[in-house]
This record gives sequence, structure tokens and C-alpha cells, in this order.
Amino acid sequence: MKEKLTNNLGLKLISVGLAIILWIIVVSIDDPVITRTFSGIEVEVLNADAVTSQGKTYEILDGSNNIAVSVSAKRSILEKISKDYIKATADLKEMTILNSAAINVRTTRYSDMITSITPLTKNLKLAVEDLDKKQLSITVETIGNPAKGYVVGNNSPSVNITTVTGAASKVSRISRAVATVDVSGRTSNIRTGAEVVLYDGNGDPVNSSSVSVSVREIVVDVDILETKEISVSAAVSGTTAEGFAYTGLVSVDPETVLVAGSGTVFNNLESIVIPAEDISIDGITEDKSFVLNITDYLPSGIRLADSGYDGSVTVTVYVGKLENALIDIPTSNIFIDNIPEGFTVSFADGSGTKRVEVQGLNEVLTNLDASTIMGSIDASAMTPREPVEGEEGLHAGSYDAYVKWNMPPGVTVVGASMMEISISPAVESGISLVDPGVVPEEVPPAEQ
Repeated sequence: MKEKLTNNLGLKLISVGLAIILWIIVVSIDDPVITRTFSGIEVEVLNADAVTSQGKTYEILDGSNNIAVSVSAKRSILEKISKDYIKATADLKEMTILNSAAINVRTTRYSDMITSITPLTKNLKLAVEDLDKKQLSITVETIGNPAKGYVVGNNSPSVNITTVTGAASKVSRISRAVATVDVSGRTSNIRTGAEVVLYDGNGDPVNSSSVSVSVREIVVDVDILETKEISVSAAVSGTTAEGFAYTGLVSVDPETVLVAGSGTVFNNLESIVIPAEDISIDGITEDKSFVLNITDYLPSGIRLADSGYDGSVTVTVYVGKLENALIDIPTSNIFIDNIPEGFTVSFADGSGTKRVEVQGLNEVLTNLDASTIMGSIDASAMTPREPVEGEEGLHAGSYDAYVKWNMPPGVTVVGASMMEISISPAVESGISLVDPGVVPEEVPPAEQ
């Protein structure tokens, strides 16, 4: 058997080749009609104004504008045709009440040699709706974080409004237009281009290809600001109710705030003082808190660095009830001024102290040292206890004298502080003495 197959092998191969050649010649001479399908043919829409002129818009459904076309022709013709020679159209003037339009196909070449040409998708399917328009403010948002010690400041978009036009059902879904800028690691101001992206009410992106958008990209300037911490303090004004006093203590919470800015004003800013007119203690009888917004006191161009902090500051002023106490002040601490020449003065009470009733906060009175309090008497203003008719000015005798005390802050004298003073001629002419004690060379100004 093997020998039969291999005998005259060359002649057998030649016979096969001749048979193939003969078949090709027969087919070429016959040139039969065959059918071929061309895919990816785009349908051109004609007379779209038949819809848009009525204030409506349309959307092609189910990809019916991308079709396959079946073409029948002689083999020799089909071999010369490509999908580029096939044209598909749908005329919206002929749209049916079901919102579809028949698809017509033809070839741009060899059309008279085509046996048949048929679209496999017969109709262009449409969704027709009222046309709507909406204007949206373009919001600039940033992603990422600047370098440590810096925050994002103001932004300025080159265009801040875009107009969206399209089917009412799609336009109504759109609620925001956002341009996003990446600020990661930045230490200086940014200028960059940014795409405008549309979002619906749920925060999901909307495919903008389904609508017409007047502005799709803008230029955005973003300020990058330096930050630093500054202290916050407060001044106090007004007077408490009678019988109460401001302790001098005031607390501020928080004591510092983180601010952001740039330039000379920012560089020189170290603290913020809430002015006294905003912290009035008039008529109060207990501690009082004031809630203020620190942003009201920041210089122009300076802002809070922490976007999560609303700027609230609580200022608390502490008030206490006044108490009375009796203290004994050494009479050696009392200076008598304007003693007439040739006379000497002395205190009628020889106890060496003057008892004085004072008023103040408990913590102040507790720490009061009577030995440090100084007093003064103006001899020319003393009142004689027994006036002498016909005599003017000071003369020997007893007088009532008003003492002015130099009390420390927060301490006041209750009532008028009076003392009896005796005036008598000096032992030696030209010498004026205060008895007992030595008159201090310098005495601080007295206060009531």
C-alpha cells in the first residue's frame, strides 16, 4: 500500500497543483455573487432641527447609531469595498410617533454594481425630551495637604459660571460644577488649569458628554498661606455692683489660636487683645463669661488656619464680694505738710497707731501689711476745735485733721479718716516737728 502511494509521487503532486489552478480559473471566470457583513457603521442624523426647533432635544438609544450592514455583490466588487464606502443616514423629519427613524444605507462607490445592501438595524431609536438650561457656579476644591506649617487660602477661578444645556431629565440631576486642584506638599501660591466636573445631588460625577457645557476647563489661582500660633488676651471695662469688686483675674479659652496669612502684617502679629469695650462688668455681682468670635479681631488678610474651628473664644471675668476690716497704721507713717513756722504738732492720741476701717476682697485684705501704708495731712486745711475770734490762720490749740491714705490697689477707706492734732509753739524758733516720730523725707502720693 505504501508503495502505491509513493509511486509516481511527482506526477501526483503536479496533478493536484493543476487541479487547484483550474479551480481558480473557473471561479474567476464565473465571479459569483456573495454576501458580506460590514460592522461599525456610524449612522448620520439628518434634519436634527426638526426636533431642536421645537425646543426639544434627543438622545440616541441602545447604540442604534452604530450598525452592521449586509452587502451582496459579485466577489470582484466586494473585494474592492470597505466600510468607509458605506453611508448610513436617518432623517428626523421622518421620525415616527414612537420616536424612531428608518435607517437608510448606500455605498459611495460601485453602487450600481451592488446586488443588495441592507442595514441589520432597521431603525434609529431616540429619546426625545424638552430642552433645559441651567447656570452653575464653579466651585474650586482642593485635594491633598500643603507642606507642614502651611494651609490653603483663597482661590480665584478665571471663570466662575458655566451653563449646562441638554435634556431636562439630565440637566435636573446636575447640582454642582467643581474644579479640583491638588495642593499636596505646596509652600507657595499655585496657578494651574483644572477640568470642570459636573456632579449630581448625591455627589456622583455626571457624564458631561450627554449635555452641552459652556465651560469645561478653567485656570485657578490658589493661595498657600503660612501658619503660626498667637496668644489671645482681653481687657476689662466698667464697674461692678456696690459691694463687689473685679479681682483682676480674667481667663481666655483658648489662650492661643492658629492663624494663617502672609506679608508684613502677618509677620508682625504676635497676639490679639480683645478690647475693653467688649468686656464690660458694669453692675455684675458674680463671675461672668463672654463668648466672642476671634475672627472679629483679626487684621485684614489674616484668617484662622484650622477650618474646623469656628473662632469662638470664652472670656471669663472673676468678681468677689467686698469685706471690711480694721487695721492699725503707725502714726509715724503719717506726714503733716504746711506746718506753720514756729510751731510744733503732735497727735492727741498717744497710742502710736491710727485705727482705720478698710474695704476690699478677702484675699487682698488677708495679705495687707498696715506698716507699709502711708498717710498725709494738710495742716492748712485743719479745722480748729475751739475757734479764737479775731485770729486767722493756725495758732496753738487742738484741730481736727483729715488723713489721706496711700492704700494699695483694691483697698479703700470706709468713711472719712479724722485725727485730733495739737499745735503748740516750738521750743526753738524756726523748727517744726511732727511728734511722735520723724517726718519721712519722701512720701508717696496719698489716695483715699
